[in-house]
Amino acid sequence: MKLILRADDVGYTPVNNIGVFKAIDEGLVTSADLMLDCPGFEEAVVFLKERPWISVGWHAHFWGRPVLPPEQVPSMVNEEGRFKWRKDRKKQEECVYEEVLAESRAQLERTCLLLGRVPDYTGAFSREGKLSVFETARLKACDEFGIPYGFCNEANPDNIDPKYAGLDILKTDQIKDSCYDACYDNDYRVRLSYDPLQYLKKVYPEMAKHKVAITAWHPGYLDEYILAESSLHIARIQDLEALCSSELHDWIKENKIELINYRDAIYGTHSYQNHLREIGSDLYVPCE
Repeated sequence: MKLILRADDVGYTPVNNIGVFKAIDEGLVTSADLMLDCPGFEEAVVFLKERPWISVGWHAHFWGRPVLPPEQVPSMVNEEGRFKWRKDRKKQEECVYEEVLAESRAQLERTCLLLGRVPDYTGAFSREGKLSVFETARLKACDEFGIPYGFCNEANPDNIDPKYAGLDILKTDQIKDSCYDACYDNDYRVRLSYDPLQYLKKVYPEMAKHKVAITAWHPGYLDEYILAESSLHIARIQDLEALCSSELHDWIKENKIELINYRDAIYGTHSYQNHLREIGSDLYVPCE
């Protein structure tokens, strides 16, 4: 089985980035989902540009500030000039299609300028099988820039594009699993009981039925911005520790799992395994 270990919320803040960078350089992250509109974006792009074995995705939550001037996207922002749905995703339904499309283009153009290319992939976040006006506009921009999506069951099996069905990629959904409930419990002691490796081992039998599996993690450190903005706190540090642990390394080796990134999964390349070979990792799996 081939496995993608994805770090989400990359570029959230400079402090969060410190943890993400550690998970990449000292851990087993193979892909990074980048937030194109958050305070740590530019720093994260510089870091990722120097590590081409890490695939880069567009983590399109739109939680920060628009790249365009707020007056050009009034249906998307609040009085502070920030995206207005951070606490209420339903407010995305108030957006004007043309504004979302323009902002999406601006974010991707900025990424092209700083990273030297567009993101390697993105996910569609509809859980109802029907894309909203917001997502329709965003994915229109992806079509224009040639960014793949719809290659896995991101939140809904109906999201798989038939042209990618043969890739047989499973995206696990931690949020729907009881192991993940502890992350959001009101009792801090319960939050400490969260064990990301327990979840990984629990879903492994299902993952092993597919050619490729994706698991999403949120490694990072905390600052005042994240503590105020996000409902996910200590779990970020727990994910970081797990991704850098010998236990994860040994489990991957014991189960003969091949680590890959998104480009490898979509296009059949071997960039992450080539990286492991170059650094002499015992997780390198020779091509058959």
